[in-house]
Amino acid sequence: MLRLLPSGDCTEAREAVSARLDGELAELDAVRLDLHLRDCADCRAFAGDAAAGTALLRDAALEQPTVRMWMEPARARRRLGGLVGVAAAVAVVAAAAAPSFLLGRTLGQHPQTRTATAASEPSGPGLDPGLLAMLQSRRTDGGRIIHI
Repeated sequence: MLRLLPSGDCTEAREAVSARLDGELAELDAVRLDLHLRDCADCRAFAGDAAAGTALLRDAALEQPTVRMWMEPARARRRLGGLVGVAAAVAVVAAAAAPSFLLGRTLGQHPQTRTATAASEPSGPGLDPGLLAMLQSRRTDGGRIIHI
């Protein structure tokens, strides 16, 4: 049977082989890898090739670049001063709150002037007569609303 990609177990085993070579494989994962390598010839061959390639790379001499490289140091970013930052934050909050405040003031204005007695009696042109009747038919008793 032709397999283009290794199975899920083989993929995990090959990742574990790489982790073992880098010294990053946990003990339990090492035991699982050894069990898989015992039964899978393809992964054993992969582990051998990976170990040989890793050894070659680690033993190779470091090459020195032939071209001199220079990197400009990063410029320091300037931070806003404490007072300037606070002023900017206040301006942002004011800009966000002002339209909401003005809209509330505009929608909250009524043509009639409300008094304390007018506020306690729910009457007016904008109140639904059915809602008004329902509110008048309820009384409170110790904080609970009871229907009469």
